[in-house]
Amino acid sequence: MRIEIVVIGNELLDGSRVDQNTAYIAARLTEIGAEVVRSVVVPDDPRRIEEALKSALLSADAVVSTGGLGVTTDDRTKQVAARLVGARLALDERVLARVRERFEARGVPMPQVNVSQAMVPAGARVIDNDHGTAPGLLIEKEGVPLFVLPGVPVEMKAMIDGYVVPFLEGRGLRRLSAVRLVRTTGIPESRVAELVEPVAPALVRTELAYLPSRAGVDLKIVTKAATLEEAVRIAEESAERIAERLEPYVYARGDQTIEEVLGYLLTMSGKTVAVAESCTGGRVGWRITRVAGSSAYFLGGVIAYSNALKVSLLGVRDATLSAYGAVSEETAREMALGVRSRAGSDYGLAVTGIAGPDGGTPEKPVGLVYVAAAGSEVRIRRLRFLGGRDAVREHAAQAALELLRRSLLGIAEE
Repeated sequence: MRIEIVVIGNELLDGSRVDQNTAYIAARLTEIGAEVVRSVVVPDDPRRIEEALKSALLSADAVVSTGGLGVTTDDRTKQVAARLVGARLALDERVLARVRERFEARGVPMPQVNVSQAMVPAGARVIDNDHGTAPGLLIEKEGVPLFVLPGVPVEMKAMIDGYVVPFLEGRGLRRLSAVRLVRTTGIPESRVAELVEPVAPALVRTELAYLPSRAGVDLKIVTKAATLEEAVRIAEESAERIAERLEPYVYARGDQTIEEVLGYLLTMSGKTVAVAESCTGGRVGWRITRVAGSSAYFLGGVIAYSNALKVSLLGVRDATLSAYGAVSEETAREMALGVRSRAGSDYGLAVTGIAGPDGGTPEKPVGLVYVAAAGSEVRIRRLRFLGGRDAVREHAAQAALELLRRSLLGIAEE
């Protein structure tokens, strides 16, 4: 089945927002064996929207559009879609009731302008929105389904998973492909390629995609076969061979984040952690607490940006700071030990560095970071990251979390 995606919104073309929807839609549809043949982004211009939808409906077996279903004057997708199929808009009382209920649940009256979200093209099927007020729509033109979905990612994702995927599977779309993810960190993409490429030719019916980010390098494995069972088997075998080549850099075999992996490891071991941060400004603690249930193993953290707070809150010695400086192996060690002692946790995790753009010296350049994990032993890593301030901070947080993972698993340092 050939599918086209049409993403609508001025903000996606002027740089105000980044399109998050296409990647999610394409990934989910690929998982069920569909072929995404084209994706376009168009502005909130009725003429441009109509051109894009008309073209997609003529060339694809199904079309998914996102965006333009709000209540402001630039939200015009529904009107254009209705015109394409020659349907008039009519008030749907059930949709109106749902929209009103969402406002009442927040304790505020529904603005009259939201009535427009209950106007539905005749003959369209409503896709309920459990996360917002704009319903999605399924409109068919000459047998080709057009899914008109909100642009808000959380709303769109729920409709893709809860309605679009089941609908397409019900249309006879067979799952003949399987997707697996191998996630690595602490190793550059070029080195990943060096390790993986020698075995790649032996991975039958397998396509590999390298997906680098500040968190690490993901390998996406897509396999196709005559049956779903066969595709899954091949994908699992390929993922296993790739993971073996990349140990010990693999932190997940799936879409888990490293903080989710740490949550599992800490929970299973009955251990707790506290963090001491300087250059990351709380990013490590923020990431750990993104995981539901993290209160069971995360005791808290200290953002000790100044040397004075490193001394008073973490017990770093004045002599250490004088002799070695705030960005040093010695200070990182004392920060990790200090937060562990004061929090009463099993592990203390610390990070200190120079995020830039100023503050570097020839001996301690911008991007220099020390991370430390204090458990039954103290592990410390000296790292140098390139890029701007945000990049250094994100890399540093990831490196700290990875050091804790290795400490929990007893993985030796290189």
